[in-house]
Amino acid sequence: MHRSLLRTKLAQSRTKVASKVSERAKSMMPIQVENPHNCIVCGRKMRAFRSGSSEGRVCSPNCARKWADG
Repeated sequence: MHRSLLRTKLAQSRTKVASKVSERAKSMMPIQVENPHNCIVCGRKMRAFRSGSSEGRVCSPNCARKWADG
């Protein structure tokens, strides 16, 4: 076989394997449903902060009342 044909075959198999690996990795990653820096009621963006858990953040007292009421 000619050397260029072997290189082409090798390149094709590399891209095929790489695409399969990336596809598998994407399917295994958990999907993030919500951004932790958004209000859980209205979805408004909020500033990120370092300390504590970022679950269940609300942006205003009105959103807090709506969330508490259900």
